[in-house]
Amino acid sequence: MGRRRFSFSLLIVVGAAVSSAGFAASCSATGSSNVLDSSGADEPGVGGGGTTGGGDGLGGFLDIDGGQEPHSDVMVNPCGSACGDKELCTGATLGLDDDCDGSIDETCACIPGQAHSCFRGDPSFRNSEGCFPGTQLCDETGTWGPCVGGVHADENCHMDSGAPCRPMQASPFANLDLKAGIGTFGADALAGSELWTVDCPDGVDPCPGVTGSDPADDFKPLQSGEYTVTYTKRVASGATQSCEYPLFVSAGGLRVELEWEHDVGDVDLDLHLHRPNNTQPWKMLGSSVDCGWNNCAISHFATKSPEPSDIRWFLNSARLPNPVNWYLDPVPGNNGCFNAPRGVGEQWKANGLGCHNPRIDLDNRGCDPTRTDPDHTSFCAPENINLDYPPKRQWMRIGVHYYDEGMVKHDIHPRIKIFCDSALGADLGPAGFYSPERPVAFKPTDGRTMFWLVADVLFPEPDECGQAACVVRPLYESASAKTPLLTTRDDVEASFGPAYPTLP
Repeated sequence: MGRRRFSFSLLIVVGAAVSSAGFAASCSATGSSNVLDSSGADEPGVGGGGTTGGGDGLGGFLDIDGGQEPHSDVMVNPCGSACGDKELCTGATLGLDDDCDGSIDETCACIPGQAHSCFRGDPSFRNSEGCFPGTQLCDETGTWGPCVGGVHADENCHMDSGAPCRPMQASPFANLDLKAGIGTFGADALAGSELWTVDCPDGVDPCPGVTGSDPADDFKPLQSGEYTVTYTKRVASGATQSCEYPLFVSAGGLRVELEWEHDVGDVDLDLHLHRPNNTQPWKMLGSSVDCGWNNCAISHFATKSPEPSDIRWFLNSARLPNPVNWYLDPVPGNNGCFNAPRGVGEQWKANGLGCHNPRIDLDNRGCDPTRTDPDHTSFCAPENINLDYPPKRQWMRIGVHYYDEGMVKHDIHPRIKIFCDSALGADLGPAGFYSPERPVAFKPTDGRTMFWLVADVLFPEPDECGQAACVVRPLYESASAKTPLLTTRDDVEASFGPAYPTLP
């Protein structure tokens, strides 16, 4: 591919608390989730089928000719440090174009619904200014699909840092001035002629509108993913000019986002996160092991709450990156809960303790899908749970309860996106997880009854390359048919569900 011309087509990606180098710092920039080898077990080591040298974890040589001609040995990149001669399927190389042929992980096995970040071209450029990863989904056949979005080395991303229209990054709930993405491109715009519009990632519906008295004054993305911003202007000659740029929105730690359709009437689905390394039964009204709508919102954590939450999973220590119950970041913008819409962020801020770990930012009980202002109390915001500082090597389970169907007479299709340290780790529901013909579906008669056991998530310790991306294991009723594990409230309140996998 040739160099991307941001003055004609620019993609914006919003990333929370992640610098442009943060996506690929050291060897941990791929943000990949777990990938299985043909035996179904996590594949250890650095792969490549040979021994590596150097001893520093940054690369080595694969002796492909038995040592006869040492100068013709081919460099491999177990930590994604250069182009090699083959695609690798382990550790820090997942999501990288190891052999620089434009295809990524085409020979690597995966579990349907898993996802990871991806970067085309020479991996050594992945942390360069102007370069951003895209996303790959594992399809229903267990094959990694195309790398979608991002700004890559095969587009000469490292040469675009000074382009007039350029990528942006932000965290969910951030209030953005979109002018930051156009640089000098708007210098000759006629007064009153400028216009910004934003296209949201797949599944984000409704898409927040650009609000404020200034045309680019305020945009608040509520969900993670890659947004596309279009800027249009008129110049003195009367001509209309435009550019597109990406906006990357993401957050650190574990962020789980629940979406469903809202144009069929009021429906209340509830997101739940089970305590790590624990198998006590779930409780739909909340318990010390089940974080949900009734015990994980600011109204339950506030210092003057009449019914304080019993969610205390970690020590009250500020020794980061160890998990903590409360943490007040000295940089206000890094406290993601402070910008939550509907005035909820102000409540977190006024509480004075920072953001809780874990927490539910929003409980969406009903909304108006025609609203475009994300701060309006009737905007159809996603329901999301955050665990900013997840523990290492401890399984956590995600579930969804169909709390109430109201007067709806249609099937409802929940969709779960699991983000790990800014990268999409799984997309489960109507797309990616199961075939499009068999999406996860809650029937009208399922209200107050159905519970979806979604997936197990684990954050490993960093490997020799600094790789520490999460492992996501979707839960199936039937692995061969790729059917979701749908059960009932009564069942999960009596039994946790299937046992956790063994630690990878």
